[in-house]
Amino acid sequence: MAQPPQPPYGPPAPPKQGMSTGKKIGLGCGGCLAVLVVLFLFAGCVAVLSSGGSGDSATTREESTQEEAVQEEPAEEPAEEPAAEGEEAEEEAEEPQDVVLTAEAAEYEPGVLDSGGDHTSVYVTVENNGDEDIDVNPLYFEIVADDGTKKNVSLMAGQGQIDAVTLSPGQRAEGTITAEGAFTAASVEFNDSFGLGETYTAEVR
Repeated sequence: MAQPPQPPYGPPAPPKQGMSTGKKIGLGCGGCLAVLVVLFLFAGCVAVLSSGGSGDSATTREESTQEEAVQEEPAEEPAEEPAAEGEEAEEEAEEPQDVVLTAEAAEYEPGVLDSGGDHTSVYVTVENNGDEDIDVNPLYFEIVADDGTKKNVSLMAGQGQIDAVTLSPGQRAEGTITAEGAFTAASVEFNDSFGLGETYTAEVR
């Protein structure tokens, strides 16, 4: 019997065997482990980012609260400085007085009762700036010399002597007052109650 013809390239190669079941299981487990590692790393990154963001937000809220607290605090009002002594003196001087007194140096002219010798005269004006009547009399005046001594007025020793009158509110009187001696008059004092009431002083101009 004749033999069947042989293939030209020899006998067919045996079929290749597939991957074993163990190897497949090993590769599957390795893939799952790799996926778990990636997920773990991703979760850690997310946690770090979340904690950092919340910290920044807390810091920002705290700074904002501090700024609001500073803005809400009322500004302290500056303490009033005490008035200087000079300012207090000016305020007292500006207060209106019941009597307005002025004095000017005047040349002495002998009057009807001139007894001779040296005399010094001052021209004065008295104005009632109050609400009640005031009495004016030459004897209510004193002339203060530049050395501080006070000189009594000599009645009718000089001409133009101020009259003895009662001044109603708004009225005024004027005239000369004269004292014995040659001196420089520095100021004049007036008191309508012989020293018992208020004394008004005017510098001699």
